Amino acid sequence: MNIIVFDTETIGKVSQDLINVGYKIGDLNIQTGEMKVLCERDYIITNLINNKIYCINDDFVGLAKYDMYQGLIADGKAIKRSLSQVYKTLANDIAKHNVIFGYAYNCQFDLDKFKKQVPDGMENPLDKIPVFDIWDYAIQYICETDAYKKWALENNQVTQTEQFISTSVEAVARYLYNNLDFIEDHTALSDVQHETEILIECVKRGADITRPLKSNHFIKTEKVLTE
Repeated sequence: MNIIVFDTETIGKVSQDLINVGYKIGDLNIQTGEMKVLCERDYIITNLINNKIYCINDDFVGLAKYDMYQGLIADGKAIKRSLSQVYKTLANDIAKHNVIFGYAYNCQFDLDKFKKQVPDGMENPLDKIPVFDIWDYAIQYICETDAYKKWALENNQVTQTEQFISTSVEAVARYLYNNLDFIEDHTALSDVQHETEILIECVKRGADITRPLKSNHFIKTEKVLTE
């Protein structure tokens, strides 16, 4: 079946405008977890990236990430486009490849941004397909296993308060890659790659990704906190 995995990055603490949109469309065999990539896109929104002062002073971007975006553009790995061009291409790709399901980690964040920023006279392409949360599959098929919980506690993969085991993309990827030094780029297409691998691992573990799940995102560490 043909699916899309997508991710977004934003700018502006209040406005949270889309500055980076990435997605991968693939033909996924839900029996084996094998996927043939049909299309990959990584877009950086022109009018925002062209405003260097805004970018480097933004809490979500800053100088290091601004330079990272510029490097992706210079290397031809990401393309500058207007937001309307991104929505149009996304709609065309979903139709062209007959995409039937969409996925993202903590998908409500991304869906909210897509919904609120639809350009005038256009539709939200993601409204045309069901979108399910990879996070929910990861919780049930990876993070709630005894092996993951033991690994997380042994390697201090916990939330800041230490009350809960971390179930973030970064923590789950560290577990799957057996690499505690792994750090996300927090650029859209790069993050899509890791989220896709987590989704595929869930499929291999028996997850039915044609149906949404509702998971408890908080797995207690059972640590007793003292002052």
